[in-house]
Amino acid sequence: MSYTEVLERKSEILKKTMENWILKENRDGLNRQEAYIYRNMLKELHQNEQELGTARDEEAGRQADIPAVAARS
Repeated sequence: MSYTEVLERKSEILKKTMENWILKENRDGLNRQEAYIYRNMLKELHQNEQELGTARDEEAGRQADIPAVAARS
């Protein structure tokens, strides 16, 4: 499993978890501890999305270099 695939899976899990927290917030509200956890998960999701974007860009850059190297051989 590549780093990009790991980040994609982590993103899916975080999104599903965030969805559950949002439903709970809308239904019951969040106490202080839950609100703290929610904010930290949101930060983690944004950081993960940024890392995923960077990893995809790097992967696309490597794939773009492969045909150029093959053409030189």
